[in-house]
Amino acid sequence: MRIMFFGDSNTWGYDPETSLRFTNRYTQLIQSELNDDVIIEEGLNGRTLCQNDPYDPDRNGCLDIKRCIKSHLPLDILVIMLGTNDAKRMYNTNVYSLEKGMNALLDKVFDPSLYKKGFDIPKVLIVCPPRMNPSYIKDPKTFANFGKEGFNMIEEAKDHLAEVAKSYGVDFVDTKIMAGDYDGLHLQSKEHKELAEQLIIKIRGMKS
Repeated sequence: MRIMFFGDSNTWGYDPETSLRFTNRYTQLIQSELNDDVIIEEGLNGRTLCQNDPYDPDRNGCLDIKRCIKSHLPLDILVIMLGTNDAKRMYNTNVYSLEKGMNALLDKVFDPSLYKKGFDIPKVLIVCPPRMNPSYIKDPKTFANFGKEGFNMIEEAKDHLAEVAKSYGVDFVDTKIMAGDYDGLHLQSKEHKELAEQLIIKIRGMKS
């Protein structure tokens, strides 16, 4: 099967200690376990669901998802883990913005024009973004970008994203994983391993 992961820096595998890329990021761990499948990584640092980053317009997921899908067709499963960056205070968002953003993204995913050459629409799995670690208040950059409002927004994301998944008839999982304590925002090796283990179980269930 061909499985595409569409996400942000945690899908790219950003290591907050080095600013480089984890080799043992969750997508690679999944590939090692599901070695008969093709794992396609579409992670981008700073990617949002639908917010326009004034410093890098390429980060808007709604403006990039169709290109990514067309580039990698055929796809059997599309895994979406986004929403963290939408909680940055520069976007002046709230938890309902996550609902609207995911709705907008899924409208793109299910656009029939993407599949007019006979490709099947992939199954979709929405992954609730990892919670921020309370240690974020000790990291000046993370605290400035997200603040208490952003922290709370991600804490409350689960029910809102689950409702979107239900309305579109797609799968949803809340892994209950918390980011590492280095910057309070990014997964570290331990969390990548935990995320991979949970998603492997979920994906196997979707394949059966």
